[in-house]
Amino acid sequence: MRNKWIWFPALFLAVGASVSAIEAFKVKRVSVSVSESEYKGFCPHTFVFTGRITTNREGTVRYTWLRSSGIPRKTYTLVFESAGTKTVTHEWELGGAMGKHEGWARIEILAPNSLLSNQADFELECLPQVRLERKAYRVSGRVIAGGAHADWLEGLQLKVKLVSGARTLCTCTAAFNRDGICPYSLVVFNAPGTYRVTVEPVHPTDPEKFHLCFNGVDPAFITVRLIETAPVAINKNFNLNWSWRHLDMGQEAFDSPCW
Repeated sequence: MRNKWIWFPALFLAVGASVSAIEAFKVKRVSVSVSESEYKGFCPHTFVFTGRITTNREGTVRYTWLRSSGIPRKTYTLVFESAGTKTVTHEWELGGAMGKHEGWARIEILAPNSLLSNQADFELECLPQVRLERKAYRVSGRVIAGGAHADWLEGLQLKVKLVSGARTLCTCTAAFNRDGICPYSLVVFNAPGTYRVTVEPVHPTDPEKFHLCFNGVDPAFITVRLIETAPVAINKNFNLNWSWRHLDMGQEAFDSPCW
């Protein structure tokens, strides 16, 4: 019996020592990094800060972000199911004015213990943005068909081009109205210069019954010069040379006038 009384106090002492050995919940480490330590370019620009919080066991952490701008602090919570590290992020958009700016952000742990992260510094230089004006340069005119049957050309399409050297800058497709007039308009942006306007046919949709002959335009092309102070050229007109025939009328049966 004497030995039993000695054993029970020893057991109580062992349990008490085990309980006291359990470490209290706390944040062991906290660090912050920034997406870019230096930025030079157009603004506004957003910096992204990444924080890493490490705890020794399960529990809830309360923390806040500190910034060099001194904004009012907001408290956040982060729940840990076990010991380990979790990541948090914070975005900061800057650059309302041109010039150089410096700043930093960091994390302050509020609970379960007090801890301060490193300071993630950055530098920002905002460059002026150049706004390009979209200036239009226009050429317009008409292709005019003569002859007694000019109304037959209604719906016939022509392709009008604005050409510089071997390069076509602009193309439009236009159609004749019942009066034998085909109006066109060409537009290019931010491209002053000297150009040629040319015309070519777009074939009729049903050539098996009615064949229209495009024999060219007069003049063959028109030269235009578009400059910043005179960006518009109007009344650049062509005269159409054309002929027609019905296939049923035979190869030589052309109406007059025929070019």
